[in-house]
Amino acid sequence: MNRETRTAVAGGVARDPASAFYPLDVPDDARLVADLKAGNPAAFEELLKRFETKVYNLARGMTHNDEDAMDVLQDTFLSVYKSIKSFRGGSTLSTWIYRIAANAALMRLRKRRHDDRTVSIDELMPTYDDTGHRVASLPDWHPRADEILLNNELGSHLRDAIAALDPDYRVVLILRDQEGLSNEDVAAALGLSVPAVKSRLHRARIFLREKIKRYVLEGR
Repeated sequence: MNRETRTAVAGGVARDPASAFYPLDVPDDARLVADLKAGNPAAFEELLKRFETKVYNLARGMTHNDEDAMDVLQDTFLSVYKSIKSFRGGSTLSTWIYRIAANAALMRLRKRRHDDRTVSIDELMPTYDDTGHRVASLPDWHPRADEILLNNELGSHLRDAIAALDPDYRVVLILRDQEGLSNEDVAAALGLSVPAVKSRLHRARIFLREKIKRYVLEGR
């Protein structure tokens, strides 16, 4: 986020090099929130330093579009700036910010629904015969998305597969497997139960494994 955007997001509160000095020690959430509520511009800079990349990664993973991701980034921190005084600490600061960012990304995707490239997750879920046996076996490797992304050959295909996920499943996968949040934190960020998060994550991983299996075995 450039200086002009930071100034706009913060409602005109720009960092004053002469006075807005933030101590070198990293503040805990409570102290940072208190300074944000007090209107300390250096605290807002610290907030951006800690969360800007995380929010952008989530937004980019959700929207698969640089311009949309930047809009989500700006919308998120504008909302944080406007709403920080209502933050009561019922969740961690990071969970609260992820919730705002996820909602902003989902709203952006709904506006683009006419150009939707998602695939029904049921199309690639496992199928079973009359005896209850799985028709096709899954490849024997771990399903975590971040590990596959390290493989350049499969990375682009995985990104396409993630883009094809329904947004409600996509956001769970990104927060859990790419951002490294716990199931509990994902649940808190999205307003879901932990079992719901586990179910969506499981189905999203199976979807991705099937997509990658088709690419590896069938070239599509």
